Amino acid sequence: MKTSLFIAVLCMVVPGIFAQESGQVDAKTAKKLTREEKQTQRKAEEEVQAKMVDWMMNNHQFVLEANALSNKRGDRIQVSSRINFIAVDSDKISIQLASVSGIGGSNGMGGVTTDGRISKYTLSKFGKDGNSYSIRIMAMTALGSYDIVFTVSRLGNSDASLSGATTGGRLDYHGYLVPKHLSKVYKGMSI
Repeated sequence: MKTSLFIAVLCMVVPGIFAQESGQVDAKTAKKLTREEKQTQRKAEEEVQAKMVDWMMNNHQFVLEANALSNKRGDRIQVSSRINFIAVDSDKISIQLASVSGIGGSNGMGGVTTDGRISKYTLSKFGKDGNSYSIRIMAMTALGSYDIVFTVSRLGNSDASLSGATTGGRLDYHGYLVPKHLSKVYKGMSI
């Protein structure tokens, strides 16, 4: 009787022990697969983003939403990307500089907004595998002519250096490129 009771208990305990051990292996395997799946998904998303950036560059349809601005000495300030931007739409350009306070300025937002025409758009690729972009734009606006040089990574991180052709001043926009139709910037009154 004791032997049969021992065998019965053993039959119930041993499978439970093996089930726990295999459960631990499955959890490790699942975690590893989840990590690999996340990496695969991230790479797929990056490829989609890279294709979108390439499309924006070649079709001249993008907005640089700036989350920081800097001057030629490198002094940098954080700004709102909703109201500080450079928008390119085919042969048109809009440049806006604004303040969150919204006090003053000709655009009613504590800054200035100007629209103009692009007279020259030069696109070139650089970097390892040629997956970064450099764009040089010559633009004529109501405030004067500007030379704008964009540096864009394959995932859309971007810097733009805006120089007045006659004044010699410089302002740098730092942010992220967004397709024009997906941008949520707020444009003030233009000069």
